[in-house]
Formats: sequence, C-alpha cells, structure tokens
Amino acid sequence: MPVQDPRRRLRHASGLGIEVDEAAVRRADETGHAWRSPVWRLPDGSFTEW
Repeated sequence: MPVQDPRRRLRHASGLGIEVDEAAVRRADETGHAWRSPVWRLPDGSFTEW
C-alpha cells in the first residue's frame, strides 16, 4: 500500500492486504513443528504462568 501524507490509503478490495505463499504453508504443514509449551519455574522451583 502506498503511503500518502503520512497516512496509508484505504484499500478498495476485501481482505487484510497481505499475500500468503500457500505452497510454503503446505510445505511447512508437511514438516510439522517441534514447539512445546514452556515450563517456567521461579528461582525457588515453583511453577509460574506466562
């Protein structure tokens, strides 16, 4: 989106104005991920939240 006066012009099309590389998303889906929920502990060994 071009910048004007230092604001952005409104889009006249639907959507968020981003493009997604669907082939890259499908490749990443085939690979999967190794993310695990973190276990956080305080210095005294007790559990904590985000």
